[in-house]
Amino acid sequence: MNPAAWIQGLEGLTLAAVICGFLFVEETGVPVPFAPGDLLLAIGGIAIVAGKVNPFEFIVMAVVAIVVGALLGREAFALLGWKRLMRVATPLRARMPLQRASELLQQNGWRAVFTARLIPGLRVHTTQVAGVSGMPRLTFLTGLLPATAVYVAAFVGLGAAFGHPILTLIHQTERQVLSLVAVLVLGAILVLWLRAPAARALTSLGGWSGVFQFRLDSAGIIVVPACIGLNFTGHALAVELKLPLFLDTVGTILCAVLAGPWVGGSVGFISNLVSSNTVDPIAAPYSVVSFAVGFAAGVGRYLTRPGERMSWLALWPVCFLIASVASTPINVLLNEGRSGVPLGDALYAYLAAAHLPSVLAAYVAEAAIDLPDKLITVGAALLIYRSLPEPAASGRLEFDIGRSFAYVLQSRGWLGKLLTGALCLLLSWLLVPFLLFAGYTVAVARSVRNGSRELPAWDRLGLKLKDGFLLSTLLLIWYLPAVVLELLVEGMSGIAAGGGDSGGTVTRSGALGALAVLGSLWGLLILAIQAALWSQYLEGGFRAGFDVGAIIRRIRFNLGLTVVVGALGIALSVMAVSGVILIVIGVLITAPYATCVGAYLFGEFSRLTDEAVGVQQRHPPADDPVGGD
Repeated sequence: MNPAAWIQGLEGLTLAAVICGFLFVEETGVPVPFAPGDLLLAIGGIAIVAGKVNPFEFIVMAVVAIVVGALLGREAFALLGWKRLMRVATPLRARMPLQRASELLQQNGWRAVFTARLIPGLRVHTTQVAGVSGMPRLTFLTGLLPATAVYVAAFVGLGAAFGHPILTLIHQTERQVLSLVAVLVLGAILVLWLRAPAARALTSLGGWSGVFQFRLDSAGIIVVPACIGLNFTGHALAVELKLPLFLDTVGTILCAVLAGPWVGGSVGFISNLVSSNTVDPIAAPYSVVSFAVGFAAGVGRYLTRPGERMSWLALWPVCFLIASVASTPINVLLNEGRSGVPLGDALYAYLAAAHLPSVLAAYVAEAAIDLPDKLITVGAALLIYRSLPEPAASGRLEFDIGRSFAYVLQSRGWLGKLLTGALCLLLSWLLVPFLLFAGYTVAVARSVRNGSRELPAWDRLGLKLKDGFLLSTLLLIWYLPAVVLELLVEGMSGIAAGGGDSGGTVTRSGALGALAVLGSLWGLLILAIQAALWSQYLEGGFRAGFDVGAIIRRIRFNLGLTVVVGALGIALSVMAVSGVILIVIGVLITAPYATCVGAYLFGEFSRLTDEAVGVQQRHPPADDPVGGD
């Protein structure tokens, strides 16, 4: 029940007594967040206009309640004493603000009391500081009485003059302020709690630059396919059995602890895309949540020892907070506050019907599912981890992801080159400009593969047009089975809709569903392994792009590298399109930049996996020419 709404339903002396009771309690220093004095006095003003309460009786009772409560509060805080308050305030770093407030009251006397009690948020705190600082009672009362008169007159008059609209405004503002304060307090607690562990993690990673690197020789990389399978199986069971759980991050957390944050996050990202094409149509937007959970779990392995149970227990609240906080905006924006889990959706509907703010209701419903889900997930990952053999020590071979994002902006003349690419994209409906831009991305990947660290120049347009046409055709041919299956499903669906055999219709619908899933998975697979396809084209041209054996060898050379580059390639495609969705000018920023970053990743992938297909490793040139292809 809403206390403010309940109060509005009262009348006469009962209404006045209830309002004054809350005013008295608040003035003594006891927080009453659901019914602040400003709101209560405004309700009183509305009641006066509506004839529910006598104005003289209400105003006198309110002034008496506030004055008596403030005097009692001053005495209570005087008993607490300055020294005790300082012992509490010092660890909270509130000593200096309290000292400044005390000095202000002591220097300006009753005038400071009068002014401070009229400032929103300082009214009750003025009483507290006056008590602990030992301000004389008479001085405090001299400022208290006129301030109370002005305060009561202002808010009762406000309620009487503007009625329900101003009441709604005050109530909404109060809730927003309380929500903001709660978020700030929670954020401060998390920062203080995680500050030291985060510093240790950064040190272990080699500073901020180490966050953007991952080891290619980690022993845990061999379990990447199994981890994706664990995620898919767990989530499929949860969906099929309608469990009040997600069960889609066991493999993500396991892989993160074994192989690091980038591999763990990428496994989570890819797993969600697989689920969205099979068992859970709404899973795709939550790929970013799974990536965040995996990345955090991977960073967590640098904070503690993975073999210790207590270390794994610490992952539970971290994964829970990230999953619940990151999922809530997606639930609100895309799914009307629902998470897709029946129990969570029912809880959200109940809380929304109880007039809880939609964002808060969505978070509570999400958290109710994530809390046990992440405990089970972390526990299952722990059991699997403890059953695995100890990973063998290996040399340090790293892949710097951060360099791919900085590469474009560190190149000379990068702005002009990106704007030229943007112009090609804007004219891509003419086809030739699109092929030119596609050829330019091939030139970017080729220059990176050859060791260059500069964006190539927009020259040799004939070669770029040829590369753009051949690579686009290559990728289209590989993607063609997904297109054919989609067309087949559409055609057979039309035939089935016109048929009259219900038994045959059911059979055909099951077959059509299987074909649709198969087509979606094939398309996702091509997106995930496109780095290997690019690598083959860069090495041997169009025909080499169909060398299945060489493609498989590049993929198997380092599964973690393949998964991370594939996930980043898909994410960069979304990033490029986001500019189109937002505003047309976004194309000039997101699309060329994201595409060049992806081309850099594919060039690096090609260079690193050349060993798998017997290509001699290239070395960066001593003098890198500007803009060379």
